[in-house]
Amino acid sequence: VFADTDEMQSVSVMEGDSVTLQTDVTELQKDDELEWRFSGILIATASHNLSGISVWVKNDGPLKDRLQLKKQTGDLKIRNIRNTDSGQWKINIFSTRGSTSKIFYISGVSGTGVKSVPVLVGDSVMLNSTITEIQRYDVIRWRFEHQNTPVAEINRNVGIFNTYDGADLRFRDRLQLNCFTGSLTIRNIETRHSGLYEVDIGSTGSKHTIHKSFNVTVSDGEKSLSLIQGFSVTLQTGLTEIQNDDQMLWMFGDTVLAKIQKAVQTFFTFNSADERFRDRLKLDHQTGSLIITDIRTTDSGPYELKISSSRYTINRRFSVAVSALSPAATAGIVAGVAILVAAAVVVAAVLLHHHRKMSRIERQTENPWFLLKLA
Repeated sequence: VFADTDEMQSVSVMEGDSVTLQTDVTELQKDDELEWRFSGILIATASHNLSGISVWVKNDGPLKDRLQLKKQTGDLKIRNIRNTDSGQWKINIFSTRGSTSKIFYISGVSGTGVKSVPVLVGDSVMLNSTITEIQRYDVIRWRFEHQNTPVAEINRNVGIFNTYDGADLRFRDRLQLNCFTGSLTIRNIETRHSGLYEVDIGSTGSKHTIHKSFNVTVSDGEKSLSLIQGFSVTLQTGLTEIQNDDQMLWMFGDTVLAKIQKAVQTFFTFNSADERFRDRLKLDHQTGSLIITDIRTTDSGPYELKISSSRYTINRRFSVAVSALSPAATAGIVAGVAILVAAAVVVAAVLLHHHRKMSRIERQTENPWFLLKLA
């Protein structure tokens, strides 16, 4: 029997995420009616009568194409949360057995709706759940490409803490769950791991579920570079533009080379303790790529880039090998190439002159007046 009381629950959602507000009804019974209201405005209804369960969802205004009502239970899913969705969401349930109502107060956080995660083959990427610490009754399920079977799940209350290889084994030995936050790490990523990743975050004691989506795009990129001393090289981030909450750290071995914090417009380069990179490092302020000028053999070694945001963390490694050719040897090679090009031009000119001369002789021999003159 429904009780005639209002129940209040606070729901914190990041902009760009989705949330499902739950009725706690297992299945609508005959003659049951329910209505959802946002700030007092009717936005969805469901009723069970002789012909079955009928539903209606408001499909205009700011909520257009973003509401989904579950027919069996009346649960309401709000996709792609915006700041304008903040406020009071109320459900009223009416029945011959009584009535009840619940109130959800949604607060959205702006500027964190980053969904695209660009990575290169061989990177490791961590998709953040944004949970500070998993609670006892939290339930977390990670899915790939809308598949029903999860690739990872946590349910502390019943002792589940698992990752799965996937039906085609594409995730074998690549997935790792953070036992404190529930974030998912994919190691040594490949192009076949591109796609949509979704996480459902709920609790056996809560009345709502948060849904987060990550669109992971994996592309090929040159990560092992063989260079000649004296030239310049750009180590690419793979980003077209740094986002406002992005933070980047460039390292050479254990030495920090550069640091970027876009939110406070910080773009720093460092010389390192032995000053081997003095006045030779530059940062691309749009992409965060690192430029090393006048590269030297002492610059050979492993470089690492760490990109962190509120939604993901990417670890990218580069192997740089610089040959020992001196500037003089390089100049000699350039001069030798120039000589070869010049010689090729001369030979081409001689051949062209010879070809034209032979063509003229052939035309003359075909002329009968020329043959008569010879006779």
